[in-house]
Amino acid sequence: MIEISNITTPLLIQSLRSGKKITMIYRLHHDESYLMHVVPPVESINKLGEKYGTFAFNAEPKSYKDIWQPLHIKFLACEGSQATVIPDISENFGRLFLSEKAHRELKTLLKSCGECLPVTFDGGQGYLFNPLLTAEQLNAVDKKLTVYDAYNNLESFSFVENNLGETNIFKTELDTYKGIFCSKTMKDACVASGLTGVVFYEDVSNPIGGCYGLSQ
Repeated sequence: MIEISNITTPLLIQSLRSGKKITMIYRLHHDESYLMHVVPPVESINKLGEKYGTFAFNAEPKSYKDIWQPLHIKFLACEGSQATVIPDISENFGRLFLSEKAHRELKTLLKSCGECLPVTFDGGQGYLFNPLLTAEQLNAVDKKLTVYDAYNNLESFSFVENNLGETNIFKTELDTYKGIFCSKTMKDACVASGLTGVVFYEDVSNPIGGCYGLSQ
């Protein structure tokens, strides 16, 4: 089941107090009650070659469609999870696994934001969605709400919704492209189609979901 979190973070409280519009942008997190997809590095290197084989562990937004050879991926339970079911969508390391159902339901919304790369797994086939658009390309990083600590570690960030236009999926250099962010349109499409496997958080700078970063 798709889940949506509306946890009110300190950043959101700051926005409310200032009267600033809260953007309808979400960060996708894997739902750990389902198995998570994993791209075996050896499989990636063997099929894509030395130049492109880093796909398995390089989240940078670059295209692979012209050299792509369908990879055989695995599904594993997250640490501490008793999951046994493969979801419609799995988020891991800056990319999404899409079941054939998820691809059918979302491909129109995704086509201008990246590429769907076919994969197989034990018992089936699907796609890896490789997002290619970044907030930096769209001039959509909100510099006023991008905060670093005294040691230059990134603490929080936000996006300028108006600059995203109709972009439905994007990434950012701020977190070395490992996070995936989406529009309300994309979230609503996932919910309406009953797609399983991901959780949507309004706190886009939260890297792990849940109550991370909240005062206890």
